[in-house]
Amino acid sequence: MERVSIPVRILLISSVLPRNSNGGELILYRHLCQSSTFKLAIATDDPTKVAEDMTVEAVIKLPIHPLLARLAQTRASRWIHSVRQLLSSFYDTRLLRRYIQEQPPDLILTVAHGDLCWLAQNLAQEYSIPLVTIFHDWWPDLAYVHEWVRHAIARRFRQLYRHSQLAFCVSEAMQQALGQHQNVQILLPIPQRISLEGNPKKKALSNKLTVVYAGNLSDIYGPLLQKLATISQSVDTFQLQLLGPVPDWPTEKVQEFQLQGIYTGFLPRDQLIQVLWQADVLLVIMSFAESDRKRMQTSFPSKLLEYCQFGKALVIWGPKDCSVVHWGQKYDSARVVTSPAVEDLVRAVIDLSKQPTEQKRLGQKALEMAQTMFNPMTIQQQFIESLYSITKL
Repeated sequence: MERVSIPVRILLISSVLPRNSNGGELILYRHLCQSSTFKLAIATDDPTKVAEDMTVEAVIKLPIHPLLARLAQTRASRWIHSVRQLLSSFYDTRLLRRYIQEQPPDLILTVAHGDLCWLAQNLAQEYSIPLVTIFHDWWPDLAYVHEWVRHAIARRFRQLYRHSQLAFCVSEAMQQALGQHQNVQILLPIPQRISLEGNPKKKALSNKLTVVYAGNLSDIYGPLLQKLATISQSVDTFQLQLLGPVPDWPTEKVQEFQLQGIYTGFLPRDQLIQVLWQADVLLVIMSFAESDRKRMQTSFPSKLLEYCQFGKALVIWGPKDCSVVHWGQKYDSARVVTSPAVEDLVRAVIDLSKQPTEQKRLGQKALEMAQTMFNPMTIQQQFIESLYSITKL
């Protein structure tokens, strides 16, 4: 039963802010945009990052020492970020403390990312306010710091977990990596419900399977996707389509893939939905790099949940110990490829192209997951009820 008669007063102290953008920002935005359920105040070092369409009672600025801010823009930036992860005393918290004293929140919410989560932990303990922490990514491996600092961040990361009255973990693997907790829940990344006005456009007749990947084409995924795009040029069985911001590949390669219809750029959401509706296969990729191993083991890609709503066959390409591969195998809901060799992925897709019955089964399984495990209304209700459970409302 949804309780909205007495809204929960939430004070968000977080380096990740709710915005209709991507990643953790987008997930937080979807959870907190229900103004009838929450009364939200946000403490941040950059008020300009607060989404204009959010209903917010107060935005409390947390000024940081100006010298530190200037040094963060120089060659000393990694040192500055390392220091900020080890200490939490660089913010001017006078306005925030006054707000807490005058309008005590029912709980403090933070995301275990950046450095404001440590401040959230300290203030929650100081004022005896329940602390709720969302663990989306393995932050110790993501932080822009010197390697010798990562062990210290990992200790703080686990301490933040233990001291949270309620911990939301994005996957079972994240919870297992963090250990035992008196009140932990697996909260999957909430998707946006996909809807179309009218019927989707019909796909043009073709003998080729259309394989679509939408998302980040750079960083840890860039080398894999560039190799895949190169090899797919000589494959007649399927047509690869890569959608997303311009990747950090050589300019001549990007232009080559554009001319061949492999890279189609970043599309507005309504156009993206049409492309995904017309796809035969939707592709999820995880990094095979050893340096990304912990992150791949514990994270859960939000794009997977939205992919499922299209009822298309899923292909998951990632290491055998990553969370999304475990999901695909556990529920027999995707064609899984655990070899880092691009050729093995290509062979798996070609094999799937010869199995129309299996394509249909995987599409139906994806749709079933969208309506059950990945239902955004169910995930949001879990979030709301869990917050109420630790308040006195």
